[in-house]
Amino acid sequence: MSLARHVETVDLLRGRPFRDGGHHLTELAAADASEEQTEAERSALAGHLAARWGPPQHVGLGTVRLRAARGEPVPAPWDLVSAAAPDVELWRTDGRWIALGVVRATEDEHRILLCVTVVDPP
Repeated sequence: MSLARHVETVDLLRGRPFRDGGHHLTELAAADASEEQTEAERSALAGHLAARWGPPQHVGLGTVRLRAARGEPVPAPWDLVSAAAPDVELWRTDGRWIALGVVRATEDEHRILLCVTVVDPP
C-alpha cells in the first residue's frame, strides 16, 4: 500500500463517527513484510502527518502492558494497542488521538497499526 493510501485511511478514520468504544483500529499493509521496511513506512507516514500536526510524541507501551498483566484496568483501545505494538507515534488533533505502531501480523509479516480515538492514553 502506498503512502497516499495510508494518508487516505488516516483521514477517513479521523472523519468517521465512532460507534461503541470511541475508537477505530486497523492494520495497514506494508509494501514489504519485514520489520525494517514496515518501520520505514511508518516513519514516512509519521513524517507526512508531522508536516500537518507537528512532531509526534514517541510513547513506549511497556508500562501499559505491564499494568494490564497485573490486572489493572487499561481502557480500550489502549489495552489492544499495547498488546499489539511495543510503541507508538502519537498526535492529538481536533479532539482525537492518532497513534501509529508496528505489529507483527505473522512470524515474517509486519503491519502498521493505526488507532484513532477520543480516549486519552493511560
